[in-house]
Amino acid sequence: MGGRWVSSVLGGGALLILMGGCGAVPGLPETFDVATTATESAEAEAGTGPTGLANSTWSLARVADPNAPDDDPQPPPGPYGGILSGEGLARPPVGERIFLIEFGPNGEMVEARENRFFLAQFYGSTVPIGEAWANTTLPGVVFQSESYGMQEGDHYGIAVVVHVRFANFFLGRAILYSWGDIAGDAITGQFGYLLDFTDGMVSFLGTTADQYPVTGERVDADGAE
Repeated sequence: MGGRWVSSVLGGGALLILMGGCGAVPGLPETFDVATTATESAEAEAGTGPTGLANSTWSLARVADPNAPDDDPQPPPGPYGGILSGEGLARPPVGERIFLIEFGPNGEMVEARENRFFLAQFYGSTVPIGEAWANTTLPGVVFQSESYGMQEGDHYGIAVVVHVRFANFFLGRAILYSWGDIAGDAITGQFGYLLDFTDGMVSFLGTTADQYPVTGERVDADGAE
């Protein structure tokens, strides 16, 4: 939820609270249908991820898409909803590291570091991933997240579901996801996101989504290759 999105969320949420609105905060799901391709998905339990990524750290970077220009006049729908227009957040430059991802013993995502492109002004440069509520940079706004994923052969799919609330009022959710193939210390695949306000206090903001090809490289815990 980028700069203009965050401002709209807080302004709209505060107004609805003052008007006596309500918005129960949903819990994170115990299972989640994780996209494994643009058209296929599989159910995964909370706290899971690709087994081949267990106890490792990876650097994820955007690469050029040879099949579609960034300004596609008819962007397709995303696997979790929304249209892959990329209108919400600026895409990282091609070749730039998006962030470092640390994976836990079940292949689950447990932390994102060196975050510069995905709402760093809101989530910060280091983003914990897990069931506990964590602070954002905005007073009263916190988020809760969980990892869901699997691996079959060399192919993987993973998604992180994020719920955001202001005080005790639900604002919306984000889904960060990736699928692709693991070959030794390298990954080729897709990375995408959905920002979804439709069930929150500011449902008029709707959804925004984007997706682009990425590569991943296994690195030391401190990010060294």
